[in-house]
Amino acid sequence: MMTRFLTAFLLLLATVVYGQKSTLLKNINYRASELHHSLNKVGDTLILKGERTIDKVEIFNSDFQKAYIVNRLDTKIPLTDIPVGRFVTEVKVNNKLIIITLLRHENFDNESDLTETTEIDTEEQNSIFGQSTHQNKSEGKSMSNLDSEDVIDESLDKPIRFYWIEKQINKGHSSSKKMRIGDREVVDKMIAQHKIDLKSKAGKHNILTIWEVYDTSKFLRFKKHNPDYATVKKADCFNTDPFYKSEGS
Repeated sequence: MMTRFLTAFLLLLATVVYGQKSTLLKNINYRASELHHSLNKVGDTLILKGERTIDKVEIFNSDFQKAYIVNRLDTKIPLTDIPVGRFVTEVKVNNKLIIITLLRHENFDNESDLTETTEIDTEEQNSIFGQSTHQNKSEGKSMSNLDSEDVIDESLDKPIRFYWIEKQINKGHSSSKKMRIGDREVVDKMIAQHKIDLKSKAGKHNILTIWEVYDTSKFLRFKKHNPDYATVKKADCFNTDPFYKSEGS
């Protein structure tokens, strides 16, 4: 009897939208009510419509990751290249992350040509978001809204949507570079950690540089065609004067 009651209760708590080959488990948190999220009738397209600008959508699990830059109020994301499995869908809306669960049951026969977003390919995505991105997001957090921070610099006419972060790790005999996009919360944490690292023997030669980004999709295209983006003097998609730069770098 108790099992039946719990089952009925859970069904009332979550609205489940079924597609032929996909299922979307809606976020019923009242703070997610500003984002309409559903599947089309076929189940091969994720439909999102926000009261405020949707900045980015990221679909991932432990084996797969795909990100889309949106920067608009609504978008339709094709699911034809999302493999079978259970996925977390993070929707960045202004100053918060809204979490949705996507279940993919079967592969699609034909790929849809519908897209209204700037898609980041796997190689570029790994360099941008870093392999530890999702571990950081999920650590200590449940499948509900995750607060982040949208920063407006009042000294500029352009809003700061995100930050481009470049960290160079120097170990004397070897070096590596990690690049990613992050919000102000991520930036503050990385700067704090970097200052700690500089006091250690292993991290005293590390270099951290951070730029303010006004238009994420334009910046990614600019970066792709300008490998020397760090040395340019003027660009309309990001502030060429670093927001943060390690002393001595």
